[in-house]
Amino acid sequence: MPCSRRRALQLLGVAGATAATAGCLSPADLDAYALIADELDLSSIGPPYLWPDPTVIDATTRVDFTTEAKTAFLSELFETGTVTVRQWPLVGRDQWGTETRPRPTFLERDGTFYEVRITDERVLERERWHFAVDRVDETPPDGAAVAEPPFDLSEQDERVLDAALDAVYAGNDGFLGDPEFDELQTVEFHHGLDADASALVPSPPFEFVEYSDEFFRAVTERRTVDVPEWTYAIDEIAASPGGFTEYARDAIVERDLDAVGLSDGARGVLDDAIAEDPRRYEEGAPPSANLDEALDALGIAEDLEPIESYDDRVDFRNVVVEYRDGVYRFDLIVTP
Repeated sequence: MPCSRRRALQLLGVAGATAATAGCLSPADLDAYALIADELDLSSIGPPYLWPDPTVIDATTRVDFTTEAKTAFLSELFETGTVTVRQWPLVGRDQWGTETRPRPTFLERDGTFYEVRITDERVLERERWHFAVDRVDETPPDGAAVAEPPFDLSEQDERVLDAALDAVYAGNDGFLGDPEFDELQTVEFHHGLDADASALVPSPPFEFVEYSDEFFRAVTERRTVDVPEWTYAIDEIAASPGGFTEYARDAIVERDLDAVGLSDGARGVLDDAIAEDPRRYEEGAPPSANLDEALDALGIAEDLEPIESYDDRVDFRNVVVEYRDGVYRFDLIVTP
């Protein structure tokens, strides 16, 4: 079984986890509105905009599609100019309030650069098997079938079981404490997995799994799920790195704030956000006139709802602008 993120964290231990999260922000760290910025160098463009190897983009599933499947999608895209796929977000999307918005995305093949865009999207309803493990505090009863490493499963089922074990820790990123969930964290047998060839569904050959001195009950369910489907198309944009960089920069940078004619107060908001330490501007609700003006210039204000309409934190991510002879990426975090 490949080394999962869960296992890596177990090996790192608490000290490694603490170091890894030292620079993270949680909602408790922030005021109602936090405008955060970082400077971008667009002289050399790579992920998340240009993907030299798009097969590294994960599917929206706990068990990723195979590299072979993604390569086949890409071959169809370059040969025909379009491809329809399910659950593979080849065009990146940024959180935008309670919605998302597509991000400029580029591919390169044989020295030619392309822009890939979404031409159609829809959500399908499908019936699919799900497998999960539920942690239990008690030792399984005598006579119960208990699986433990090495698991005698097919390569596909090993991936599913590993993902199910990993999902138990997903609620707190696998770091500290015991996560709690309102619902069972399941692994879906998507269209890239063969449920008919699996020993895990509908009835696994074991009732419990013992792993890392813990016991987990095996659960299988048949569920109706929403499956996102996207149709992508490509346009050739450049045959040289220089031509690509020029085109991509114009596509990524959304506006020039120096040309807007901002007030001194709004500039003060943006200047605080781009300052070296702490690289953010914060204030409580309701937003001030200066913050409103800055958010309007960034193109966020028109989609920002009153804070009382949000039940949970929302983010407006990756607004890229020119400002004070630099290029900056701004995020707004709204914490009710």
